[in-house]
Amino acid sequence: MRLFLDTSFEKYNFVPVDNLIVTRAKDLIEKYGKEGLRTLDSIQLATAISLKSQCDLFITTDKLLHSFFIQESLPVL
Repeated sequence: MRLFLDTSFEKYNFVPVDNLIVTRAKDLIEKYGKEGLRTLDSIQLATAISLKSQCDLFITTDKLLHSFFIQESLPVL
């Protein structure tokens, strides 16, 4: 049996989830939960908000999540 290691992780920057992101995610669920924001998406959105000043553009193919990025004034493609 041959094992292949996926090295694509080198293409990404990993952001640790800290208490600020978790707290912000909870707030976002309260704000957008009735519009369909789910837990894991709230963590992704909260992380993007925390990185807003460090990123020129965010990319998502999720139409609902895209709408929340726009509502939070995040530059999104």
